[in-house]
Amino acid sequence: MRLLDAPEPDWHALGELALRDVTLCLPLLAARPLEDDEASELSTALAARLELAGAAVLRAWLFEAARPDPTHACSPPELARAALVCAECAHHLAVESHYPRPREAYLAGMWLVLGRALSAGTSRSANDCAAALAHSCGLPLPVLDALLIEQALEETVSAAHPLARILWSANRLAGDPACATEPPLAAMTGLPAETLLSLRTDVGFIAARDSDGAQPPTPWPAAAELPASLRTAALAGLLGSAFATLDEDRSATRLGFACRLLHGIDAPLVLVAGDDGKLSAQLTANARLRTWIAELALDRDDDTSMIARALRSQTPTTQRFGDGFGGRSPRDWQIARWLGADEITALPLGAGSPTAVAVFPLPQDRLPRAAQDPTLAILLAHASAHLLRQQAEKQADATRGDALRARYLQHARTLVHEANNPLTVIRSYVGLLEQRNQDNASLRGDLQMIGNELGRIGELLGRLATPPEGEDAEARSCDVGRLLDEVQALCATPLFARHGIRFDLRKADAIPQAAMPASQLRQVLLNLLRNASEALSPGGRCALTVPGQLVVDGRRCLEIRLIDNGPGLPPERLTDLFGTGASTKGGAHQGMGLAIVRDILSRWQASIVCRSQAGAGTSFQLFIPVEEGR
Repeated sequence: MRLLDAPEPDWHALGELALRDVTLCLPLLAARPLEDDEASELSTALAARLELAGAAVLRAWLFEAARPDPTHACSPPELARAALVCAECAHHLAVESHYPRPREAYLAGMWLVLGRALSAGTSRSANDCAAALAHSCGLPLPVLDALLIEQALEETVSAAHPLARILWSANRLAGDPACATEPPLAAMTGLPAETLLSLRTDVGFIAARDSDGAQPPTPWPAAAELPASLRTAALAGLLGSAFATLDEDRSATRLGFACRLLHGIDAPLVLVAGDDGKLSAQLTANARLRTWIAELALDRDDDTSMIARALRSQTPTTQRFGDGFGGRSPRDWQIARWLGADEITALPLGAGSPTAVAVFPLPQDRLPRAAQDPTLAILLAHASAHLLRQQAEKQADATRGDALRARYLQHARTLVHEANNPLTVIRSYVGLLEQRNQDNASLRGDLQMIGNELGRIGELLGRLATPPEGEDAEARSCDVGRLLDEVQALCATPLFARHGIRFDLRKADAIPQAAMPASQLRQVLLNLLRNASEALSPGGRCALTVPGQLVVDGRRCLEIRLIDNGPGLPPERLTDLFGTGASTKGGAHQGMGLAIVRDILSRWQASIVCRSQAGAGTSFQLFIPVEEGR
């Protein structure tokens, strides 16, 4: 409880603690049996299970564990100490005899003592009980065999697997330290008496240390059996935060583990009523079951369904189905079949509000106990309430998102409408200039280019008022050679020549199609060229070249280089090249050009490399995927 009190519990330390106490180790492994090679890393496996349960569930588990259990022949502290001594003896013997998996020996010793405690008053042997428990916890087969063979004759044990010999010896050494000097033990272990005596002394020290010295175990207090009302209130408080930070999938995983840890049963099917009254499956990792339940369309107001009736009446209800179809509702019968049960019970979880119901595929003799247990009811109520809160929050977020989207679209449409007015005037004026200068072919070409760019501005503005989900009608590839010619015609004079800067374009005669829309690549190049023109002084030079193709990460790409001989990028800009902070250029510059470039390129699986040196200039390399098949 002290270790659980930390804001972030040390799960590894808790795993080590659980490994030292069979009354902690057994329920954790029974709730989720060992898998694969987990037996070799027991403390890690236990830590994972403790973290899966979470602090809130573990506190409730420990609170419930403090209640007296009259079926135990000895108290949990006595059982834990005896199991620890036998486990440590087996572990030390495994190490001394060079057994490759000493943790298996540790488990075998612990489970043997556990089997003795659980077999008291029954007709089953301790070894049979221990082997059955080991099987249910996923312990390796050699451990199960050793537990069964341990009761056999010496000659049988000595001819069996080494783990059987280790367990046989550990059991005797733990029960009577004096037998360390007897010949049978030395013969079975292959170890000298001196080693066995020293080993048993070490084990005694470890066990005494772990139980705070050789003090007699403290009996469980009678006050642990609280009145029902106080117990329910305590459990509600302990389990209040069990699911607070988890999403639905992780909540389902924790609920399943908690049900097995606290009650030894699988988590029930939780059905939640939606706004339309239809019940949907929640808190289950079985995607197929969720689909089937949704297709079943069970309604909360269904008069024939005992599940719906339990939800409406807030009364636990049980239904048993015969060999064939039974009951009034075929939907209930199908749910029972999908859960693999011929009897189901429905436990309402709405706490006075008919919102959720848990359906248990339990046999008849376990239904009353499960349905009436406050721990289970509280656990399920918290899980379903957390789920409903999450769904309400998601719905509220979606509603807020829709409202913001509507406001944005309305604002964008207003801006587009207002911007189109001056654009229309400018386009009209450009058209008028073309008519007046029919004989000036050069000027007409320039005016047509201006008109095209004005059209592109209108197109970009139109996207502001268009939801991004819409498919772009533009071709997803482009002729790079033609695009570069257009960019040269558009930029060479206004951005470079008129400022005394030389601009060069070098490209091969045949350039493959780039797997990127023309408008997107045009926007990338215009951003980079504009930055270069602003960085260069009269007499400077900027070159745009296409050296050819190369392979990037196994994909054919077209390389486009843009190189200038300017002052280079400022150091602060190089440290955050694609950031969206304010520009150092001043004026109307937003400092977003390179961020936009990278965003566009990444959208089309293209990439960019920048090199810059103070006083020597800057270069950008673009790697644009080539359209395959061309």
